[in-house]
Amino acid sequence: MTVMNPPMHFTPAHAVERKPRVTWMTGLLMAWAALLPYQYQGAAEMISYSASDIILVLIAVLEFPNLRYRRELWSPWQYALLALFAVSTLTVAIREGSLQRYVYLNKDIGLLILFLAYAFLTSAAKNWHTIRMVMRAFVVSVVAQNIVGVLAWVASTRLGIGSPFVADNGLRLAGLMGDANAYGGLVATTLVICQGACSSGEPLFRKKFLIFARLTLAAGLLVSFSRTSWISLAIVFLFLLFTRFATAIRALFLLLCGFAVTMVVMGRQFLSLFEHLAFRPEVDTGAGRTRFDLVSSGLADFVHHPFFGIGVGSFYEQQQTIIHNSPIWFLTEFGVIGFTIFAGFLLSFALRARAAYRLAPRSEKPVVFGLILGMILMTSMSLGIEAFYQRHWWLTFALIASSYSVARRERRPRLVFPARFASSFRSAIHG
Repeated sequence: MTVMNPPMHFTPAHAVERKPRVTWMTGLLMAWAALLPYQYQGAAEMISYSASDIILVLIAVLEFPNLRYRRELWSPWQYALLALFAVSTLTVAIREGSLQRYVYLNKDIGLLILFLAYAFLTSAAKNWHTIRMVMRAFVVSVVAQNIVGVLAWVASTRLGIGSPFVADNGLRLAGLMGDANAYGGLVATTLVICQGACSSGEPLFRKKFLIFARLTLAAGLLVSFSRTSWISLAIVFLFLLFTRFATAIRALFLLLCGFAVTMVVMGRQFLSLFEHLAFRPEVDTGAGRTRFDLVSSGLADFVHHPFFGIGVGSFYEQQQTIIHNSPIWFLTEFGVIGFTIFAGFLLSFALRARAAYRLAPRSEKPVVFGLILGMILMTSMSLGIEAFYQRHWWLTFALIASSYSVARRERRPRLVFPARFASSFRSAIHG
């Protein structure tokens, strides 16, 4: 008698996977993400420190032996980036006979810290639940700091009360980033991630918090008076108009409401302040030169050293300031080779983000879409500030890679053998 074997069932991993537990490692990653916006700008050589680095050290001590290499999380461009910095640092050290503290501490060790954070986050974020929790911790932390910062800015401009949250003689909101442009990029990134991740499906936050976050973040972005952030946000909205028109209109309406509330609170004084800061001359206060002058100087150095550049940290040594443009910085200090590696590095994450969105289940597509918006915004920001070392950009990189890895694993079919099929199979084998 012939035994009819039942067909094999192919079940996606996410359909049989139970909701993961919150582990101590997830808790540490959430703490790391929540502390990212809390930074201290060192007085010497433009070095910034973050409270999240303490969590990173703790994770390194406890979790380093458990790191697992997964090929889909890393690309050849990342290894090329490490090699680029190593070769350029060695070249500068041989040429100059010594190495500046700015180079090995700010550039080299700073890059290693970012890579270490990327490695830990991508190793631990193995499911959508963890990715969502890390994103929530980051967004809530930025919103909380921004509320305090906006109140501090009002107290500074209306009452003359000084605060570490404000910069440029108390006129611009800088949060705890130490720089108003960097803070504007942080707030704008949080705004678009929050907006994208709540656009449809299973939103990252409930509607009431989303409205509150939009209004307060819009106010903080406005009073940072970061024109680079404003332009970058406009580029994201332009992208949204072509992809999610209704979402863009709703978000734009609440954004304008946040601006309007700020103007009402400040009164007529705000209009004169806005005119003074929004239309201020484009001058870098550190060197008294416009950003256009700095970019022109960088391109002039590139013309003389087109292939390998002038060496890491050399522009800062010559000009005592940075270029305020990440692509031009790579072109100047690393030449065509370095610029190609930087472009390939960004492109690799753009392709992963696209693939993650295509492969992700319907309920998780908004999460990936929010990360895509965050990457678009920070890429635009990199044309106006040196954004490469911004920790929240690397957080976006890591979450994109993790989303791609999870989505790819879940779309891979998994065989499910019913007990009766296994029994029939054994009977057939043993006769």
